[in-house]
Amino acid sequence: MASPSEWVRDSNGLYTRREGFKVQRFGEKFIVQTKGRWVGQPLVWEPWQRQFLNELFLRRPDGSRVYDRALLGIGRKNGKSTLSAALALYGLIGMGEASPEVYACAAAKDQAGIVFRQASEFVQASPALMDWLKPQRGIITCESNKGIFKVLSADGGLQMGLNPNEVVIDELHEHKNRSLWDAMTTADLARENPLVIAITTAGFDRESVCFEQYEYGLELRRTGGLEAMRKEGFLFWWYEVPALDENEQPIDYRDQSYWQRANPSSWIENERLERYQRRMPENVFRRLHLNQWTESEDAWIKPWEWDACKGTPIWDPKAPTWLAVDVGGRRDSSAIVWVQWHGNKLHIGQEILTPTETKRYGLEESQTYVIKWANVHNDLREIDYDPWQFQVAAEQMASRGLPMTEFPQQDIRMGPASENLSDLIGERRIVHDGNPELRKHVLAAVAVPTERGGWKVSKKKSLERIDACIALVMAADRAVTMRNERPKGTVHLY
Repeated sequence: MASPSEWVRDSNGLYTRREGFKVQRFGEKFIVQTKGRWVGQPLVWEPWQRQFLNELFLRRPDGSRVYDRALLGIGRKNGKSTLSAALALYGLIGMGEASPEVYACAAAKDQAGIVFRQASEFVQASPALMDWLKPQRGIITCESNKGIFKVLSADGGLQMGLNPNEVVIDELHEHKNRSLWDAMTTADLARENPLVIAITTAGFDRESVCFEQYEYGLELRRTGGLEAMRKEGFLFWWYEVPALDENEQPIDYRDQSYWQRANPSSWIENERLERYQRRMPENVFRRLHLNQWTESEDAWIKPWEWDACKGTPIWDPKAPTWLAVDVGGRRDSSAIVWVQWHGNKLHIGQEILTPTETKRYGLEESQTYVIKWANVHNDLREIDYDPWQFQVAAEQMASRGLPMTEFPQQDIRMGPASENLSDLIGERRIVHDGNPELRKHVLAAVAVPTERGGWKVSKKKSLERIDACIALVMAADRAVTMRNERPKGTVHLY
């Protein structure tokens, strides 16, 4: 590929790509990969990244920046975190600013921390960067220019007195309101050449600031392309599978010939995307890996799929049984679910403790009901629980002979377990009694993405209850995993 010319001209004037080349050299010289197959190797930019950086860092002959805002949209696993971290480190030591302030921002602190941790790992892996920078908990400092790189989040409250020269916003589609975006795009007024970069996948909230900026970018691209973007100082760089083909016909999202349009990185293969497509709800796959905006979040199952599994569950007190409990707070519900195999189908029973105006269920009440149902199952293989709230109660019951088993709610456990239950329901291999409260909990859950590229069930709204759904996910997963295992021994109940 021929090197691009340093100078660019359009009807708005003359620009230079000199800083874009500088950013690329910075990454190649100082950043060492810390993850995956390239660990320990110098950073190598993808062609699409070079094109993006060459445009993003355009300057006029007088040194002023062409763009002060940018929105990059791209499918998941295309190197967004690597790019964001590299840009943040460049902003801290490469822009030539006095006392630079760089911020990694996201809707939640843990999400914002992803870019920061990647940047910190880059520093620690590079002796040259370690000479300049000092990574600490929540901050990276540069003594030579008095610069700082910190994390901010929308859920942590906005801070006053910020004077950023560069802001990197991760997953803008997750922001529930526009407060952080507005704060960051107006807090840099004291800087001569500030830059705010949002790097995201598509979302579903058409009222969000991300969709607003997406539509703004589409309009600029439609009416004038790069010339219009340069004039407005807003770079819109969005990779997605289009909704219509060149003949204005709808594109089937499963058509693999289009998938690379949202996934320009060389390591993204259709074979891997196909695995994601098979195990993900449609809208989740379209948002994460095709970078398409959808009309809504995706329910992890359809109501008719759940209803099709209604029947008359068999309960045999002597059959191997797996029980799970999910405990809410005093104003939330708690749920106990037990499952048994009968033939190739998993039969379900449940006790859902729903609070009323006069009745609340705390840990003690939940513990009492767990013991009640444990005592009526003679071959109880496990009682699975989330240790976050139930640890002390679980330890008490374990000391008296109950087979308590921790089931942490991290992605690594809940992702495969959610997919497992989804498969059972889709194949009509569960039997439930049509309990309306259980149905409500199951259908209140939605599929949310996990860091490993899959999904898990989660709440759609904070006031909705999904405790019985979570308990069912845990119990079903252990029943499938342990079906052919021999029991560990006789359980002595209370």
